[in-house]
Amino acid sequence: MKNPLAYLTISLAILIVAFLSFQVGKQTESVPRDDDNPIIATYKRLSPQAQALYYKQSDELTKSVPDRLVELDEKNIGCFGPKQVLAMSTSEENLGGQCCEALTSFEAYKLQLKAIERFMQEHGGEDLIPPDPYDVPVDVAQKLTQLDNDIVLSQEQQVIFDEAVAMSHHGGPCCCKCWKWYVMSGLAKKLIVDEGWDASQIAEMWDISSSCGHSEDTDMFKHYEENGMKHT
Repeated sequence: MKNPLAYLTISLAILIVAFLSFQVGKQTESVPRDDDNPIIATYKRLSPQAQALYYKQSDELTKSVPDRLVELDEKNIGCFGPKQVLAMSTSEENLGGQCCEALTSFEAYKLQLKAIERFMQEHGGEDLIPPDPYDVPVDVAQKLTQLDNDIVLSQEQQVIFDEAVAMSHHGGPCCCKCWKWYVMSGLAKKLIVDEGWDASQIAEMWDISSSCGHSEDTDMFKHYEENGMKHT
């Protein structure tokens, strides 16, 4: 091959494919063949995406996983952008979290839902804030994404938004600029413009609505007091 750069690129691609194939094969080989084991039976009926999450949640298929977490594993999960969300059919599976890591603590998940419920009771936003950040209907995601496109903040309102970004745990509406970022950005703009929310309220709303799957985000025992629910 005359082009050494092209040769190197092809070689690297072959190595990467070989490595990934080895990893998949390694995990497959580690799956016990006991179909009478309910943990194994559940694993085998899941989609490949859900299997990867379930494998971590079950400590490599050694402990049972709550049914609700298994349901969340099969949601529409991915770090895709807002254009894909807007193009989805509302009949598609709800959008899920766990884009960065598996949600492994069911207790933390339940506490997070409680935190969101209590926050809405104190501050409002029940008609806009998704009550479960790991299970967002497509039409809700589309509505909030469109708000992010349509709402133009005034200079004073933009200051509030920027202050919330600085205060929030992720440094913004989400940990990365995937679909969830634009959903939570549109939500914040709506609450600032129509409800007069301040930066502290927006930052806390973003924080308790995290659905990346990071243990430090989903473990509300570390980031929030069970009664106060104030972001740190």
